[in-house]
Amino acid sequence: MMRKQFFLWLVLLCTLTITSCKDDDTIDINDYNKQTILVYMPWSGSAQHKGLYNFFLQNLDSIESGVKAQKGLKNSRLVVFLSKSPTESELYEVGYVNKQITHTPIKTYSGKAYTTAEGIAQIINDTKTAAEALNYALIIGCHGTGWTYKENWKDYPYNAKRYAFSTRQQPTYWEQTRFFGSVDDILNYATDIETLAKGIAQTGTKMQYILFDDCYMANVETAYMLKDVTNFLVGSTSEVMAVGMPYADMWSSLASPTPNYGAIVKKFHDFYSNYRVPSGTIAAIDCREVEALAAVMKDINAKYSLDDSLRDSVQVLDGFKAGIFFDMGDYVKWLCKNKNLRERFNQQLTKTVRHQSHTDTIYSYIYPYEGPKYIPVKTFSGLTISDPTIHVAPLRGIQNTAWWRATH
Repeated sequence: MMRKQFFLWLVLLCTLTITSCKDDDTIDINDYNKQTILVYMPWSGSAQHKGLYNFFLQNLDSIESGVKAQKGLKNSRLVVFLSKSPTESELYEVGYVNKQITHTPIKTYSGKAYTTAEGIAQIINDTKTAAEALNYALIIGCHGTGWTYKENWKDYPYNAKRYAFSTRQQPTYWEQTRFFGSVDDILNYATDIETLAKGIAQTGTKMQYILFDDCYMANVETAYMLKDVTNFLVGSTSEVMAVGMPYADMWSSLASPTPNYGAIVKKFHDFYSNYRVPSGTIAAIDCREVEALAAVMKDINAKYSLDDSLRDSVQVLDGFKAGIFFDMGDYVKWLCKNKNLRERFNQQLTKTVRHQSHTDTIYSYIYPYEGPKYIPVKTFSGLTISDPTIHVAPLRGIQNTAWWRATH
């Protein structure tokens, strides 16, 4: 009997011990930072010229204005990666203490590993170590050439040259745009989207969103490349003015455990509708839906191909002499003759592009000494596709994209 009682007391003691340990280890989700935003601004110029660096400083000021406006970072933390030269970069945390913005250094970097998957992974891991969170988001400020591969460009038609973005910022008659990588020395400082995706994947992170403050990034090829590393892609189908996103207005919607994509799109539209050059397109793309979009597109491509005579009928959303970025909804309208199949596509496109907006015309300034183009926007779905292009640069690489392989 005594032995039995001793055994029961032993079981009770073990139960209390286990329960006590469990109580001590209980994690209160409210004790954790809900979101860390990494603002990633790699070098955008060349060895001699600063590219968009001065505009990046303005963007960071705008972000900090947004932080001040909401009296702090609330349930978020903010980390910035900024290249001050081609080979000197810093990572620091932005804080808000006693109504003042603070910068806390985290790490400095030398070289240009930021153009590699391993370098990008290191920056993200350093951010996660310094500012651990339940969710992570990524804002990328740079030039943008869409999904295209840097090796595919020859005689690159960039207007964001050294004369336009010199250290003295000489005034020019025409408004400048920002054109992910570098347009001044694309082979040395650009980063392919596949490299970005690989770098994020190496960290085991899936971003809440990736916002591209770059030209031509709201395309289906990029969304498909990034579908495994982000839930949402926010970006423009077309060129973005050099001043970039209106961060001060958008910040409260970006810096939230539950980002308000509709408000982000509206703030962008309101800003650029009243800008001195009223031009801008933006979309919030649900990358979790692009696999289903690819499945419908594969069915369409199996039955139809676009007649060459119809190419010029498709809404183009860029200023290249041979179009590269075509409105996807309009392209399928001209491509697919089957009403039911087209309706399937449109339903899935609506699920994929959650919010979008555009001005009546878009502004493009690509070619030096030719002046800008003003392109009427007659139809807009919020997502572009390059399948109809005859431009030599994307033709060199389009069949290598994951989107092409999934849909042809």
